[in-house]
Order: sequence, then structure tokens, then C-alpha cells
Amino acid sequence: MSSQITLSNTRLKELLPPFDGIINKAVPLVAPPPLDEVRKALLFEFPYAGNVIDAVLSEVIGRPTVLVRPTLIVGDPGAGKSLLGRRLAELLGVFCWRTDASRSDAVFAGTDRRWSSAEPCHSFLAIARAGHGNPMVLLDELEKSGGAGGGNRSDVGRLWDALLGLLEPETSIRYPDPFFQTNVDLSQISYLATANSVARLPRPLLDRFRVIHMSLPSRDHLDALVPALIADLARERGLDARWVAPLDGDEHAAIASNWNGGSVRTLRRLVEVILRDRDANAARN
Repeated sequence: MSSQITLSNTRLKELLPPFDGIINKAVPLVAPPPLDEVRKALLFEFPYAGNVIDAVLSEVIGRPTVLVRPTLIVGDPGAGKSLLGRRLAELLGVFCWRTDASRSDAVFAGTDRRWSSAEPCHSFLAIARAGHGNPMVLLDELEKSGGAGGGNRSDVGRLWDALLGLLEPETSIRYPDPFFQTNVDLSQISYLATANSVARLPRPLLDRFRVIHMSLPSRDHLDALVPALIADLARERGLDARWVAPLDGDEHAAIASNWNGGSVRTLRRLVEVILRDRDANAARN
């Protein structure tokens, strides 16, 4: 990090070891991979989300490092918004720090080192975990933060308010972290948020995001989605997707009869049931 942090405070010295690898050291920035390959892979997995994919990747064209301006993906539940965000980070080669906004509050911006729960802001934690200076922070279900029904504690403040300074270029480059009590450079972090609706989001927060709407897939996308879901489920199991056979005719018909478009989450569960049934039959035989 570019900021100079002085280690004169005893309490601070006790808390610093997890950050030894990045404090007062040059942190690398990840360069973009071939974007045509990233786009092809994403369109294979999300054939109905070309507008989102192209909008995000357009930010990286011509850049020496991966950086996407704050982007809010809005769409119906089950559209695959969070999965798309995770895959964007993976295919761009940057670490993804996921935050469940419904359970987050102003602690996201860091807490004073005099507190027993002292920690840096989560954007800095993302850099520490990544080992590079331009990870992606994924904020899931942003509209569920900041009030009724959310998991926020009113005594420490709202996540919405905590994000304002982090999303502003002028302040993120010299962000006053309460844990380190000095300015840290967080300007190379990409922020990607998801929401089912923007109705509850405050205007100052919306003004800092580029808002992109993501549609639900239709039944016409079934044949394109199933291979991508099988590949993703294989990755979760630590398997090479090439070792997982595609659906046979009966399996495909069973899914087609139970999914008429809509939630990718529902389709994913159906595919998972098919694969689990395969495993059970293989074990019996």
C-alpha cells in the first residue's frame, strides 16, 4: 500500500501481523486477461445477460489493470446476479470479496483500533486476502441493507452510509481507515452490487453506481444454461467438467418439464438433483 503506516502504538503492533505482506509494500495489480475469451466464457454461462457482460467488460478495454467503476446489477430474484458477479471476478483473474448486505452495517468501513473488535475496513481486508491491490468487492442484495428487515445494527450505522466514501474516487485514493488511523489507497478496487429493486436505495448511494438491469432467462435459454450449470457444479465439487457427462434425453426432458424459464436458482437445483441421482445410481450399481 502507498500509505506510510507508523508502528509506534503497542496495541497496533499486536494487531498488524495479518497485514505484514501489504503494509508499506508495493502491492501488485492484476492485468486483464484476453477480454474476448472472458466474454465468450461468460456468454456461454449467461446467454441472457449480454448487456451486463458487455457493459462491465467495456470498462476494462484498453486498461493496463482490471478496474470496473461501481456497478449495480438489478433484476428479479433468481436471475443469477450474484453468480455472474463471482464469475466476472474469477474470469478477470481478481479475488472476489463477497459481502451479504442484509447482514452488514457500518463496520464494513472499519472500526477504531481502540475497540476490542478493531479491524480495518473490509475493502482493505479484501486487498490483504487477495495479495493484490485491485480485487472485486461483491455486495449482495444491497437493497436489504440499511433498515427494516436487514441485519444492520443501528448503533454502529448503516452499510449504505459506510459505502459512500469508498465509492467516491476522490476519497477512496486517500481513505481514512479508523483501524490504521491513516490514509490508505483503495482506489483500484472494483465494486459490484446486486439488488432486486432500487426503490429503497438512497439517492446519494444510487448516484455513485452505474445501474444495469438484468433480465431473467426464458425457456429458450435452457439448452445453453444446462451445460454451464453442470460446469459450475463440477467446479464446486473440485471436478473437471469434462468428466461430467451431459444430460441424456430423459434427464433433459425431466428438467424441461419442470422449468419454463425464470429463476436460474431453481434450474440449478434441478440440475443438481439430476447429478445427485446419477451418483446414487452409480453407487448402487
